[in-house]
Amino acid sequence: MTGYGALAAMMANNNNIEAFRRFSNLNVENILHMQAELQHLETVIHEVRAIPELNSFDRIWIDSPENMSEDDIRRIFERSRTLLDQYYRALLRTARINSLHRPPKENLELRRQWYDEESGGDQFLYGVEAGIFRDSSIEADMLTLGDNIGSKDALANFLSEKVVPFYHRFVGYRLHRSMAEKAFERTWEYRPETLVHAGNAICMLLSAVIPASSILVLFSVKSMGARLVAISMMSLVFSFLMNIIAQRRADVFMSTTAFAAVLVVFVGSANVMGN
Repeated sequence: MTGYGALAAMMANNNNIEAFRRFSNLNVENILHMQAELQHLETVIHEVRAIPELNSFDRIWIDSPENMSEDDIRRIFERSRTLLDQYYRALLRTARINSLHRPPKENLELRRQWYDEESGGDQFLYGVEAGIFRDSSIEADMLTLGDNIGSKDALANFLSEKVVPFYHRFVGYRLHRSMAEKAFERTWEYRPETLVHAGNAICMLLSAVIPASSILVLFSVKSMGARLVAISMMSLVFSFLMNIIAQRRADVFMSTTAFAAVLVVFVGSANVMGN
């Protein structure tokens, strides 16, 4: 099987490799055209309403005025209703489309690899259609239908971008097999679910180690000035780690403040007990 049939089968069999264009510019331009036509219709209705001999429709629907037929006014309102419905549908549809994730860059590269391989797409497209795989300027206009788990998990995303490449370069390529499909025989897949589980394990470990190690450091330091410096440094480290793990800046700020407050309370309690 070749052509679009093979492309569809490849996308269906590989999670998150499917990628489609949003056509954002064309979609927004279409909405702007509808907005302009609605603006014109609204202006016409206001102008007709301002003419006494033509505004009887404003009180009785519809008493035909002298210089404008009943059908003329009805067509104006029917067109406005139809266009408003299309306009609102387009706005809501655009909001939903814009909420879909962009495909990861490595998945776009994988799709392009399949397209170039003789055992894959073998460059079956010509002309404008080939630009879907070749034109790098439209990558920002692509979307994926799959639920990109890694994009919701900051730590999993960090592991994917920073840790996995080093792991694969030195160890991973020996421990893991390449993908089964012939077109991807030189490609290794690290699934986002695995990275999320690894991130959860790291979070669990850090949540136990950081507070305990901080207390041990403060317990071993006797000088108050040195303790305050240690609190500042450990809070900085904690804030850095939270910046990787947390989803929002507010979470980083609040958790770091709470962490520093706990350490200050420990130092105060330790001084009282020592005295």
